Amino acid sequence: MKRPSIALATLACALALGLAFPAQAKKDKPAEGDKPQDENAESGGIPRYQPFPHGQNFILMELNGKAPPKEIWLRIDSTDRATGSSGCKNWSGIFVIGPDRLGPRTMPAFTEQTCDPATLAFEREYWNILLSGPHWDTKGDELILKALKGGGTLRFSRSL
Repeated sequence: MKRPSIALATLACALALGLAFPAQAKKDKPAEGDKPQDENAESGGIPRYQPFPHGQNFILMELNGKAPPKEIWLRIDSTDRATGSSGCKNWSGIFVIGPDRLGPRTMPAFTEQTCDPATLAFEREYWNILLSGPHWDTKGDELILKALKGGGTLRFSRSL
């Protein structure tokens, strides 16, 4: 008597599973023309390593969506020596560059110039992001620095 009920229960479970999995597989399976959402999907989820773009000049295009009032630029050479202009100051220092973050080893040296208050405020925001040890990323000719804890974003474009 127990055998038919066990057989029926097993058959019911198999049918339920058979009906459930094809429906789930259709939900999870991307359309044929779609690309994977994760850019690292082809490597099995292992992040791609991209080297920092040493020896290139980058001009600031925007800081949190705002265009800079003056030309602001940044260059870090292969020895991690960084130079740049932040609007009111020219500066030089040594940066530590990791696989996805960068930051100054010590406080950079500055040469001051007189500036208007709006440029000084913009420069203060720039240094808050740059000194926070931001995450860096490259997309084409862009260098993007994102401050820790949502402090802002610097978007640079490579210059010739």
